[in-house]
Amino acid sequence: MKKKAKILIVEDDPGDQKLIKSALQSQKLACDIMTVETGEEALEYLRGCCDGRDVSGLPNLILLDLNMPGMGGKEFLRRIKGDELLRCVPVVIVTTSDTETDVEEGYQLYAAGYVQKLASPAEFHNIIEKLAKYWFSMSSLVNR
Repeated sequence: MKKKAKILIVEDDPGDQKLIKSALQSQKLACDIMTVETGEEALEYLRGCCDGRDVSGLPNLILLDLNMPGMGGKEFLRRIKGDELLRCVPVVIVTTSDTETDVEEGYQLYAAGYVQKLASPAEFHNIIEKLAKYWFSMSSLVNR
């Protein structure tokens, strides 16, 4: 039996949090969604999901904003991809930045994808729906 998917949203903007959650929920996914506002909170949450070497509590997917107060998305990626227990969690960057440098650096830091937030809420909602379909219908994830 497949367990509920676990998604961690790392996003400081309440409006974007709401749009992402709404798009995910519109897919009628069996999932638990956790939201944190900073990279520091995300690391604390992820470390709390691990019990010793047991990583079964980790999310199946992280949706990460790059531009946040405190620890930004790039530093967050460096830290989790450098951590033996956390590096297995796929991270998709969801950000306003469309600079080639940010895209390249995101992939160099082992992001599993890079999605630009579009100006229109309807377009952004559509992108997140497609992202959810890919990750939870077409892609194989670790069933934690």
